[in-house]
Amino acid sequence: MSPASKSSKADAYADEPWSDRTLSNYIVRAEHPFNAEVRLDKLVEDFVTPTDKHFRRNHGPIPNIDGSEWTMSVEIGCKAAPARSGTKAIRLEDLVSLRQFEVVAVLECAGNRRDGLKAIKPVNGVIWGPGTASNSRWGGCRLRDVLVAAGVPANLCDPFYETPRHVEFAAYGEASDDVHYASSISLQWVMNPLNMVLVATEMNGKPLCRDHGYPARIVAPGLIGARWVKWLKYIRVQDEESDNFYQKRDYKILPPMANGGNCEEFWPQFPALMELNIQGVICRPTAEERLCVDKQYLVRGYALSGGGRAVDRVEISLDDGNTWDLASLYTMHAKGKESDDQCQRDWAAKQWSWVLWSYRIESVPANCSIACRAWDSGGNKQPSAAVWNYRGVMNNAVFRVQPQITSSAHSRL
Repeated sequence: MSPASKSSKADAYADEPWSDRTLSNYIVRAEHPFNAEVRLDKLVEDFVTPTDKHFRRNHGPIPNIDGSEWTMSVEIGCKAAPARSGTKAIRLEDLVSLRQFEVVAVLECAGNRRDGLKAIKPVNGVIWGPGTASNSRWGGCRLRDVLVAAGVPANLCDPFYETPRHVEFAAYGEASDDVHYASSISLQWVMNPLNMVLVATEMNGKPLCRDHGYPARIVAPGLIGARWVKWLKYIRVQDEESDNFYQKRDYKILPPMANGGNCEEFWPQFPALMELNIQGVICRPTAEERLCVDKQYLVRGYALSGGGRAVDRVEISLDDGNTWDLASLYTMHAKGKESDDQCQRDWAAKQWSWVLWSYRIESVPANCSIACRAWDSGGNKQPSAAVWNYRGVMNNAVFRVQPQITSSAHSRL
């Protein structure tokens, strides 16, 4: 990099919101753009993740937007329905005037646990560990209501929906691989009120901070984080999916023969990732932690799934997968009440939040290898082995930890 380009990059990142970043909670993977995952011991301290413990994922400098001056355009640009075409300017007060909703939803980067795929062979992307999942309370209006106000039919039986359509979201600010960050999801998904896709203006009861998309962002529960576009510039209903880099040439599971030299031929052949897959992670102990043989230890972690599917169980093995036992789950009921009572869950309701789990080892064995695997209500479970792909996305293999075992060290319960 030349001195001039170094200076230009430094200038682009001169206005980063460092005062909003509690660095002691994070493992920083990159400063420019700022990308940081949460330390695992911090991650499981709270069922609803505090803002200062929520992972940070960015593709460029953080825009500094004046909310009082901010506007977003809502466009309907469907060639098959020209009578509905038009553009509407939206301000922050317009969003707040619509009926407000809250949803506790887990946000997970598609590259979570990319380090496990890099261990097989090289991958392309930020080398994340398992700390890019967080579960916060999001507030705002439904995107469905914004689109209805702009002229999109509210009734999903309307002939307008006979043709598959898409909703594209674009962000203010620069992006490293395109003129701006943009992505899209299907219109049918957005317009289903049960899917709770929000134009969010709040996080954990307060206005969004800059790192998390102030003044408005998309919250798309059950879908990968790449679809939760921040710093909204426009929302557009259109006939095709977004042609942005991050939709067409990123966040896809390519076949195993794809690599940096030939990936261009594979991008058009495979769909953009949408729903999260089943995932489970051991947060404590870590591989560096010392456990005391023959003593008790409380293993803790998180589990999640996508598309509204519920995590129905987490299983733990202490003998490399030969035998399994059930962990205790701490979750949220469909009506928003937190509980550790598995029997009270409504399996028919869509589930958007993660599950925290724990498992008490009564007597730590001398050769202790801990594994966890989660199952969801669709019958999906974590696979025993990782599936490598060039972008290193959607790694959800059985999570294993080989802690250090000692006969004398004190182990924290």
